[in-house]
Amino acid sequence: MSRGQSRKVGPATGIGVRAAVAWGIIAFGAPALAAERGDAARGQALYVEYCSQCHGGRGEGWGWGEKIPPPPVPIPDLSNAEHMRQLSDQYLFEIIKEGGESVGKTRFMPAAERVMSDEGIWDVIAYLRSLSRRVEAPQKQER
Repeated sequence: MSRGQSRKVGPATGIGVRAAVAWGIIAFGAPALAAERGDAARGQALYVEYCSQCHGGRGEGWGWGEKIPPPPVPIPDLSNAEHMRQLSDQYLFEIIKEGGESVGKTRFMPAAERVMSDEGIWDVIAYLRSLSRRVEAPQKQER
């Protein structure tokens, strides 16, 4: 190639880039995407204000304890890493923004689009991902 000529990028280059991105998602997991899009600290504040009443203070489900009976639908444990790995960031975004019925779930999960911006929703997703990554330190065994 001589000076002044530009190198043409063909479809093969695009396929290579797409394969690299797909490999990155597989290798590092989709939860990394939420961390790039949102801020877990800001998400925690929104979660406490809008989500913790039903999902619990740490995502464990039903935060009202014995005060009132839980709703007639199961509330997922959002701190369960195995469960959360099965949920894509896009799925979480849709169910938070548009409510449970939008993804074939319960109407008891309200849409947050009136109280949170898209950025705020990504912040909540980043916080949820941080909850499911937390691991308790092993207990020291006494001899």
